[in-house]
Amino acid sequence: MLAGIRTFSKSIFAKIIFGVIALSFVIWGLNASMLNLGTSREVAEIGSQKLTPVELDRAFQRSVQNMRNVFGPNFNQQQAVQMGLLNNTVQSLVSQKVLREDAKNMGIGISDDKVRDTIFASDNFKDSTTGQFSRDRFLQSLYQAGYTEQEFIEGVRGDMMSQQIVGSLTGTASVPDLMAKQIVAYRNEQRSGSFFTLNDAEFENIALADDATLRKYHEDNAPQFTAPESRDVTLATLSAADLINTVTVTEEEIAESYKQREAEFQTPEKRSVEQILFAPGAEQSAHEAYKKLQEGADFMAVSKEAGMDESMVKLGEFTANDILPDLSEATFALPEGGVSEPVETALGWHILRVPSITEGSTQTLEEVRDVIVDGLKQFKAEDAIYDLAANFDEELGAGTPIEEAARDVGAKTYKLSGIVRGEGLAGETVDGADEINAKIFELENGEESFLEETATGTRFVVRVENVTPSALRPFEDVREDVIALWTADERQKQMLAKAEQLAGNINTTGADINTLADQDNATVQTTGMTKRTGQGLGDDVNPSVAAALFTLENGKAKAVQTGDSVIVVKLDDIKAANIETADATPVTDELKSAIDEDILAQYLDYLNEEISVTVNNSVITELYAPVAAN
Repeated sequence: MLAGIRTFSKSIFAKIIFGVIALSFVIWGLNASMLNLGTSREVAEIGSQKLTPVELDRAFQRSVQNMRNVFGPNFNQQQAVQMGLLNNTVQSLVSQKVLREDAKNMGIGISDDKVRDTIFASDNFKDSTTGQFSRDRFLQSLYQAGYTEQEFIEGVRGDMMSQQIVGSLTGTASVPDLMAKQIVAYRNEQRSGSFFTLNDAEFENIALADDATLRKYHEDNAPQFTAPESRDVTLATLSAADLINTVTVTEEEIAESYKQREAEFQTPEKRSVEQILFAPGAEQSAHEAYKKLQEGADFMAVSKEAGMDESMVKLGEFTANDILPDLSEATFALPEGGVSEPVETALGWHILRVPSITEGSTQTLEEVRDVIVDGLKQFKAEDAIYDLAANFDEELGAGTPIEEAARDVGAKTYKLSGIVRGEGLAGETVDGADEINAKIFELENGEESFLEETATGTRFVVRVENVTPSALRPFEDVREDVIALWTADERQKQMLAKAEQLAGNINTTGADINTLADQDNATVQTTGMTKRTGQGLGDDVNPSVAAALFTLENGKAKAVQTGDSVIVVKLDDIKAANIETADATPVTDELKSAIDEDILAQYLDYLNEEISVTVNNSVITELYAPVAAN
């Protein structure tokens, strides 16, 4: 049975909601035997369940948005399909429904109370100040993730059903203690060494190569001297921000808006709450404790008798909407300092105390006038922009040139040259520049976009006037750049060759690293004991030094290149970890998780044979034909 945030945060549904594109432990190949090319208009059928086109598209769009959060706004649906994100989304949804179908076949059910308690326990939905469930935060999270409240609740319910099966499969899996300790010993081994950075002063004057060598370097490293494709465009934009300064509002409108929005300017009453909580079956104990309180017993003393410490008793400050619904009425019926009779919830029996009350308040119209006026202007501008955009779109659709259509509706126009993919709009500050740039590079030369809208509401249309293909710049034009890069590369080659020679002297003749450093006018440093991860290194020591130490035999040395510097590293000492005293708990947990995922993957393979799964590839192709065909 699922319980609390520990399980919820690991659940399949939660992973999909909070950004995991596909289940890390599920390998659900959509092979030919699973494809159904019949007349069904569903994306997939999994036993008695269906995966609808709407459900797939919503999940896919959420996944695309998640990737935009990583790669930026230029990441588009076509790239998502090419990266396999669409297939991963289908796999995730199918795997999710397979587990739920299995749970359903076994007769597993989850009560509303269990679902509610699981959601309430999630840290994702808790107020950062009070640590209690916040409905506003809950709804905001669902909105951002693209879920309705009912959709989310049913998703959690289905996932809890699935996880009961998962728990029964993985609960008995164990990790051999010896294996875990050996891994810990490997990770905890420590090494120390000496190193010095090669003095680059002697490599400052690199002899200039002849012209033939430079030309060959220019050809061999063509990408570094290639001008990217650029485009010249005509752009028109229409945004509410451009209209706000022309908008006026009346006093009557201000007063009416304040009346409609008055709830926004109200600070609700808050109450600090303390509780003594008894188990669900301890009603008698709760009433006995309440009787003691009525007779004058100290609230904290009674709570200690019930086995609660102060941190569990003092819940913090709540509004009527923040506290558990089952406790809200009793809490807000108490006077300041009042104590409630025992109240029953799914968590057990509660005795509540309200030590203090913070009265609610409402800001006056004058206090929020600027907010009201700005909101009205924004609303009017957006309302006006809607009509203007419709007229703009109509004119463009009738074949009116961008420049004329823009003039008729008051849109801004730009003639932009030299636009490069991913580099904005050639220095112009335009709202949604990155999105517009991405659209420009979806068009062919001479092609005009439809009227598009950015994420922030700016409407735009763009026409590509000219495309300058990517091309290698002539050698004469980039000669100085070629010289600079060739010289830097040659300097690195010479430095690395010398460092390898010095390391060779240590390895073959036993040369002293301090002597070699003195001869190079360099200073030897020591690493101190460090692990493979670099833990233990000083802040001024490059992590690659630690990596080098764990590739060496004791007393041996090697050359390491780090950016523009070259280092000679020598291993001085090895401190093996004690396998008997090693704390294997973190590794055991890590291996247990991997074993659990493997067991689940195998179980899903088994369910593939037991539960009918058909995926309608033709529906998926039709849904995403414009991008899938490119």
